[in-house]
Amino acid sequence: MSTLTSIKCYLNQFPSTIIELLGIQYPEFLPEPVSDVLDMYKGVNRVSLSLLDNFGLFELSFFKPEFMITNSEAMLLLSTRNPYTLGVFHQIMYGGFEVEPNGFHLLRYLNEHGKKSCFIARKKDLERYSGGTHSIPKDTDMSTWVESAKTINNFELSWMHYLDFENLHKQQQALKQRTPEDLIEKLILRTDKWILSNYKQLRNNSLLIILGDHGRVKLDLEYSGKIAQWREASVPIAILMRK
Repeated sequence: MSTLTSIKCYLNQFPSTIIELLGIQYPEFLPEPVSDVLDMYKGVNRVSLSLLDNFGLFELSFFKPEFMITNSEAMLLLSTRNPYTLGVFHQIMYGGFEVEPNGFHLLRYLNEHGKKSCFIARKKDLERYSGGTHSIPKDTDMSTWVESAKTINNFELSWMHYLDFENLHKQQQALKQRTPEDLIEKLILRTDKWILSNYKQLRNNSLLIILGDHGRVKLDLEYSGKIAQWREASVPIAILMRK
């Protein structure tokens, strides 16, 4: 990660950036794309996007997932007023906090311009955000990962949401097992290995994006001192690498 390019931008620039990466003109009412990302990756044949709950700059630095650390080429530091799961979905699908501004929905826009998409996530989230586009409901990370292997090379945009933390945290709270910090670490390091598998499967001239959010709700974590301050200030990130 010594040659990693770090880029500060806004989360609502994400949809126009994906659109332009795939060779389509973005609608002018969207925030402009991230030019540095276009300079590095425009012209890729496909984008594979993995969204990880409870993953940001702090978790990347603190837990050091090996594949992401070793292979990252660029990292976006994503400024946003709402870094939580549904807020991230909303801003990427609509380019902001409005619902379908000027009729815009990212996946439908790609489909209308000849690009196929597949969205793999929890059924309730798909009902809210898929916009009627091709989607596959999955409720566990394992099933999402298995489905991703069938998907990533067959669509110009594949989007997988890894969300095990929410259910596992509830179970372990009830049983008074494992702290949320331990669970976050375990899931990040496990998913890092799964994404490595995706990377190996991807065809050449693909862009792999690992996007992190702050989870579905704010957590009361047990970090203290400077580590607690560091975590509190952590921003969502997107890690980019070309295959």
